[in-house]
Amino acid sequence: MTGGADVHAGICGHHTTIRAETDDGRQVTFILETTCDNIERLVARLAAAGALDAYAEINPRASGTMVTLARGAAICTDCIVPLAALKAMRVAAGLALPADASIAIQKT
Repeated sequence: MTGGADVHAGICGHHTTIRAETDDGRQVTFILETTCDNIERLVARLAAAGALDAYAEINPRASGTMVTLARGAAICTDCIVPLAALKAMRVAAGLALPADASIAIQKT
C-alpha cells in the first residue's frame, strides 16, 4: 500500500514530494524528493533508520522516530514536511483515509 503528499512548505518556497510505502500495513518506508537541503538531511536519516513502525509512530504517549529524526536533522521546528510524511504513512498503513489538510497563515 502507498500514501503520498505534495508539500509546498510556505515562505521558504521549498517543495517536497512524499511517498510512503508498506507491504505489511505496519513497517513503512519513505521516498522524499525535495528542494530543501535541510529536508535532505532528514531523507538521509530516514534511509539509515529503515522502515518505521506505523503503530509506534502514532502513539501519543511516545516520541516517534520521525520527530526524533527531524530534530536531529536540524530542520525548522515549524516545518510541515515531517507531519505530512506521518499523514502519508497513516494512509499507506491503512490507519487513515486520504484527505487534504491545509494551513492558511496570515498576519493580522
